[in-house]
Amino acid sequence: MTTWILVLRGLSLDVPKGSIVALLGANGAGKSTTLKAISGLLKTEDGEVTRGEILFDGERIDGIDPEKIVRRGIFQVMEGRRIIADMTSLENLRLGAFTRSDNGVAVDIDMVFRLLPAAERTHGPGRLSLRR
Repeated sequence: MTTWILVLRGLSLDVPKGSIVALLGANGAGKSTTLKAISGLLKTEDGEVTRGEILFDGERIDGIDPEKIVRRGIFQVMEGRRIIADMTSLENLRLGAFTRSDNGVAVDIDMVFRLLPAAERTHGPGRLSLRR
């Protein structure tokens, strides 16, 4: 017997291009579930979008494979988890740019290192450790 639990209801979220939007709420309010639905990872927990739709650039993305969603520029970085801890910071940045088809990756990586002036390279080439 399958038991269905409605986790989110009546959620509407609009993120205008070039803006930053915060998703706030108490523990268990559905923040992670919302992000998993947007990034296509909800299926990994046997979840699904049962009503409504998720649109990106005017096209539906609910129900498509997560790797296709990533190629459209949507991805999720889990906070506090060192997913690829054995890689240098430079390797992690390059991995994050894997789906980019433009020639500006090197410029953007340089910008990241400039934006972290308090960072020092430690624990191997390219690793960053923030001084406190």
